Parts: sequence; structure tokens; C-alpha cells
Amino acid sequence: MDKYYETPLKSIRKKCLDCTAWQPKEVRLCPIVDCSLYPYRFGRRPTKPIIDTIKEFHQEKMDPT
Repeated sequence: MDKYYETPLKSIRKKCLDCTAWQPKEVRLCPIVDCSLYPYRFGRRPTKPIIDTIKEFHQEKMDPT
């Protein structure tokens, strides 16, 4: 049976490819860490270390010192 829709993660991957003019290497090199799709850009759920690194980045960015 064919699916009539894509999974959310596959849709996120397609959006990231669309944003980078369909260049997979550019998705990997994406510098837009503030994007809400950034952790999911590879089309799979991010690991805990990746999430922790992104949280640290945002905390450092918000800390004025």
C-alpha cells in the first residue's frame, strides 16, 4: 500500500534541501543554527549530544557576559 503522505522527518529533510537549492552537502554545512528545523535537517531524530550542544549554544548566545 502506498503512503499518501510523508513522515514529518522526511518533510523536514525536503524543506532543508529546498532551502539549500537541493544540495545535500549544503544541508550538512548549514550555518543557520537558529532555525527550528536545524536539529532535524538530516531527516532523523537528533541524538542527545546534538540537542545538548544546541542548548549550550543558545544559552551562551543569551548570556550577555
